[in-house]
Amino acid sequence: MKKLLPILAIVLVAFSSCHTQEKVVYFQDLAEVEKVATQPVQTITYVPGDKLSLVVSSSRTPQLSTQFNLPVVTIQAGTSRGASSNQIAYYTVDEQGNIDVPIIGKIHVEGLTRSQVAEKVQAIIRNGHINDAVVTASSYDQFVTILGEVARPGRINIASEHLTLLEALGLAGDLTIKGRRDRVLVMRQEGGETKSYYVDLRSKTLLNSPVYNLKQNDVVYVEPNNVRSGESTNNGNSVRSISTWLSVSSLLISLAVLIFK
Repeated sequence: MKKLLPILAIVLVAFSSCHTQEKVVYFQDLAEVEKVATQPVQTITYVPGDKLSLVVSSSRTPQLSTQFNLPVVTIQAGTSRGASSNQIAYYTVDEQGNIDVPIIGKIHVEGLTRSQVAEKVQAIIRNGHINDAVVTASSYDQFVTILGEVARPGRINIASEHLTLLEALGLAGDLTIKGRRDRVLVMRQEGGETKSYYVDLRSKTLLNSPVYNLKQNDVVYVEPNNVRSGESTNNGNSVRSISTWLSVSSLLISLAVLIFK
């Protein structure tokens, strides 16, 4: 019996370790060199409320191109006249998905990418205004929000034209050890509704999820696991901890030694 006791202790420790790995390891069902259907990278498109800038330039008639650029106007207190600067102001996409460009008027940009907006405005200006016009579009203040059990919750700015869920979680410092990998919530505004999607970071099915590619204004929430939830009670966490179970196992082994000695 005494020879079996060390083996029993090792088995208990190994079982606890394997059980913990199952909860925290990503892509557990992904085999080596396995091909998995993955959502293609989706370029972010403009939606109402987005901010963008347009810069129109021309090598032949640079003075004419400035009339299409929206300058920043500052008003000094006590004066009725504003002074413009060389900075370019932002357009805000309105509720109908339009921006109002000087000289041209309203242009519908909702559902278009940054490059598509630049091409659309450039084509309009070249058709009857400036033949060699070049238009550059830039996006501003696009972000997703990461909440819950991550290292650095908060807003994540979208620095490029696309952002995956894995990239966003990486920018937030990854999940803490107390975050649930099997139930990550992504909330997305679509039309007049907010839709909720749950994904499992432990499974390869994440790669083909409709929220694998994030969109601006998405909210990602990482739920706490049982350990974190147990911290809200006086002894809930201690009952669930591995160290407690190991202590109980050690006590049982000691009792077995005394009984069968």
